[in-house]
Amino acid sequence: MESITTKNLFISGTPRVGKTTLIKESTLPFRERISGFYTSELLERGERIGFQLTSFRGETVLLAGGGIRSAVKVGKYSVDVSAMDRVAVPALREGLSREGQLIVIDEIGSMELHSDLFRQVLLECIQSPAHSVLATIREGSHPFTDHVKRIEGATVLSLAKANYAERRQTVRAWIESRIRP
Repeated sequence: MESITTKNLFISGTPRVGKTTLIKESTLPFRERISGFYTSELLERGERIGFQLTSFRGETVLLAGGGIRSAVKVGKYSVDVSAMDRVAVPALREGLSREGQLIVIDEIGSMELHSDLFRQVLLECIQSPAHSVLATIREGSHPFTDHVKRIEGATVLSLAKANYAERRQTVRAWIESRIRP
């Protein structure tokens, strides 16, 4: 198992490799000391039809799907950018308001990046001296995410199905080192 002492930890990997599952499994025991959000696929008869966003406070909102009216499209999905501003941004701000709170962001990806407010608050979280961030981040190149990956105090771990168990142990150990009792 790799030992990581960095302030911020980013998990990257191809779609459907298990980034969100890793986040959920790793953070479950610490939920009361975590702020932020995670995204989940919406499936219908085994086929992905969209994505929902859930805050660690329990708020859930449709982020992307065929039934959304929006000029913003990522692939075949229409994206409700206001969902980021209504649920994700307040969840991140809540984390910033609580010293010692771990902030979890799943994910820093193509859909989420359409919210300027999200991008701004995300940078505040990453650069906060009083907080650590655990996030999933798009693997491919994008000017904003490339910048985020290079911010001092961040480590990017690449996740693959073959290294999932090892990465889960690494992430769990990192969380335990960052969470204050």
